[in-house]
Amino acid sequence: MRPRTTARLYNTASRLWLTGAVFALLLPERTRMGIWLPLHMTLAGAVAVAISGAMQNFASALTATPAPPEALVWAQFSFVNAGTALIAIGYPSGHGALVAVGGASFLCGFAILEWIVVRARWRALNKRHSLPLFMYGFAVTCVLAGGTLGALVGSGAIHDPDRWIGFRHAHLTLNVLGFVSLTIAGTLVTLLPTVLRIRMPPWHGAVTGLLFAVGAVMIASGLALRDTPVAAVGGVAYAGAALGLAWMVVRTITSEKRWPVPVSAKHLVLAAAWFVAGTLALAVALLGGVESFDRFREVYLVMFVCAWIVQTLLGAWLYLLPMARPAHPDERRRFLAAIEFGGTLELIALNAGFLLLVLHAAGWVSGALASVGAGSALGGGGLAMVKAWAFAPMSRSGVMSKHQLEVWGA
Repeated sequence: MRPRTTARLYNTASRLWLTGAVFALLLPERTRMGIWLPLHMTLAGAVAVAISGAMQNFASALTATPAPPEALVWAQFSFVNAGTALIAIGYPSGHGALVAVGGASFLCGFAILEWIVVRARWRALNKRHSLPLFMYGFAVTCVLAGGTLGALVGSGAIHDPDRWIGFRHAHLTLNVLGFVSLTIAGTLVTLLPTVLRIRMPPWHGAVTGLLFAVGAVMIASGLALRDTPVAAVGGVAYAGAALGLAWMVVRTITSEKRWPVPVSAKHLVLAAAWFVAGTLALAVALLGGVESFDRFREVYLVMFVCAWIVQTLLGAWLYLLPMARPAHPDERRRFLAAIEFGGTLELIALNAGFLLLVLHAAGWVSGALASVGAGSALGGGGLAMVKAWAFAPMSRSGVMSKHQLEVWGA
């Protein structure tokens, strides 16, 4: 399957999952189990599916190897989406068997993805990008472990309350801080310079990659075993890795540039800033004991899932989707220019909303301001989603200003 075909297939499914997650917020609270269903559709649906497709293409590009066989791509795509859907149906309805089958399907999909990444490394003609490939391989290992824990928790196989809570927290950590965050970090190394249209700056990230891996495993192990010293050391190591990633981002954005910074790159940089702030806050919370993680959970979800992961997904879409659409170069530049529409308002609304939600989760502002923040974040994210779906017709309309056209030389 051609890389652009793979990108369109996975990104279409991913956008459908994220759109569905937004509409799931309208369901009665009991039906969606609080925020569980929207969170599941976002992480296991939108994010995991998008990563599945992007990782295949990036692994092939970084190793200069052919794309994986079409049958393998379809199998991976089908297993991940079917697994996500079965869990979304089975867990709220109390059908443990559906959750177990869905979890097994989801894991099969990521076992195939692990094979695709390992296969690319074995056949690599280009040996220069070992760090991103290591981070990809370790990230998929994390989701295999995290998915197994999630299947055990969701299917009712764990009966001890303390172990259930520990495994649930470890499941969240391995998926968010292990799988998704390592994948994003490994991808930003090459994606951010590409979006900025500059050369990759020198950056020796081996220590950063190692700290990410060690930190994620130690945090998950400490939370699963309710062992504060292990979790705290893991939190400090992970925060160190985040600072290493921040240094790479700073090196990139301060490099000499010939073109204005597009809105997609601004989303990626702001998301990285949220990630660094979140890891530092998490390290402080874990130093206070694993019991502090329960109180930190709402802050964790906003800073990592919304401000870091979802914002990175939106930022990546606003560049990768126009690039994946077959078109003449002039037309593609107009696609990218259409993405700039309302970019400043979008960035302010999204991140100001996240800030209010974090302050409310920390107990520093009222629920009324949290509602304003939620509306602001949904408005900013909604504008980005509209452009992710409709950039092509927008490029043929008269909504673009002269500045938006100049950003991409359209």
